[in-house]
Amino acid sequence: MSSAVLLIATDVYGETHASAALCRYLGLSTKIISPYAEACSFRNEKEAYTRFLAEGGIAHYAKKIAEALEQTEVQHFLGFGVGGSAWWMKAAQQCAHLDSANLFYPSRVRDHLDLQSACPTRFIFAEHEQAYTSQTVVEELRQRGYQAEVAKGTQHGFMNAYAAGFSLKRQTEYLDQLLQTFHLQKAA
Repeated sequence: MSSAVLLIATDVYGETHASAALCRYLGLSTKIISPYAEACSFRNEKEAYTRFLAEGGIAHYAKKIAEALEQTEVQHFLGFGVGGSAWWMKAAQQCAHLDSANLFYPSRVRDHLDLQSACPTRFIFAEHEQAYTSQTVVEELRQRGYQAEVAKGTQHGFMNAYAAGFSLKRQTEYLDQLLQTFHLQKAA
């Protein structure tokens, strides 16, 4: 079994230069899991999502994440978009060993609010989503005892430099929060 402090599940863009830069920024031993077996390059999110569906979609990715968690000893999980949704749907209930899970714009959580996480889980949703109202999902999650919030003024993908909704301001803000959280827990 390999070990890392952090497991990152990417969004539909998969492993990119931006995800590699994220690992360097956080300065932790990190394993990245992508929906794809090899590195891919996409012109836009629609193209990436089409490829994601062709690779087996959320069910396939959820299985891949669960397998990675079984094979890698980690303390923290970080999921973006479909990575966060897939973790929630397949692995959240079996992750009591994790110190934390942070899920950014995990859209499909809204369809599985009955599930529970076995570890402390934080949900950060974009304010502006085309398919649903984020605030409603946040309120439901809060009622279930989770830390959930809407990132004001953001669109889906605000943490990913390749996404149309990217926000450098919000990305910097949340990365600084994550860095502080991970390193505080590491020191404890």
